[in-house]
Amino acid sequence: MEAKLENGKILVEDNKTLRRRKFGRITDKGILLHPVEAGYLLMKGILRIRKNGESMGFPEFISEFSSDGDFIPLFLVYSDLRDRGKRVSIDGEYLYGDRIYLPISERAKISIPQLYDIFWGKGEFILSVVDEESEITYYRVFVPELKGVTQVSDKRIHGIFAGDRVITQDREIFDRFFYGSEKDGLVALSILEALYLQEKGFLDVDVDLRRIAEKVEKNFDKRYGLYKDLKDRGLVVKTGFKFGSDFRVYDKITDVSQLPHSKYLVSITEKTTLPEVSRAVRLANSVRKKMVFAFERDGWKYLVLDRIKV
Repeated sequence: MEAKLENGKILVEDNKTLRRRKFGRITDKGILLHPVEAGYLLMKGILRIRKNGESMGFPEFISEFSSDGDFIPLFLVYSDLRDRGKRVSIDGEYLYGDRIYLPISERAKISIPQLYDIFWGKGEFILSVVDEESEITYYRVFVPELKGVTQVSDKRIHGIFAGDRVITQDREIFDRFFYGSEKDGLVALSILEALYLQEKGFLDVDVDLRRIAEKVEKNFDKRYGLYKDLKDRGLVVKTGFKFGSDFRVYDKITDVSQLPHSKYLVSITEKTTLPEVSRAVRLANSVRKKMVFAFERDGWKYLVLDRIKV
């Protein structure tokens, strides 16, 4: 079939096959194709395109539209989805089919708060990242339901401050509530754990832990703010250091001797790059966890990016 490119618009005669496969938009003059749709049909040898009476090859066609920096990621993701048998349509920068897809270059500057805002505007969507070799990685983007059932504590304990942590002989705080780490009958609480328990009235220690924490804890205000928010949601919160994150999170622990895998890794993330996001998600997935990116805006907000196959 043949289409005409004129004034940036690509028009082809009405066609049942295109209608059935959901290409283009029906007009009184025929089917108006989006340049990405036309490029895909041209690449597959289904469509011929003429401009000023001259036939256009695929390289000439791509050159015509690739000055728009969003065109190539949109075209590559659209083509990949179509090749997988998915009937997707184009609306601005989004692709709509079985899900909502947002194609983007790995070099694009986009923040976690921006992705969060897209979620609330569109609902769950698939971030489709095109790398420099035109490979595509798909990430499911959604807001997690972070909620646990663990109590803070139910008894007062006494602790001794030791450098940058608090030591207690009360093993129950570890065995029942998984605070700190236990060795030889002693439990070592991190400065954040100890401060949280002190502020909740469950820990007696003869120092001003907040003043100390502000000195020894890097980025104290944000890390402690995030820790408190997660704890107040009933979650068990432990350091995520060995996973390259701020915290690892459990929704329920009944017996520390049979400790389950933590469900999430959580990191404070506002300004980041897509390669950094990719590394964080890959590490989380490799240890059977989901990566949660947290940022502060009228309270703490959370967003999961989870690598998927489409």
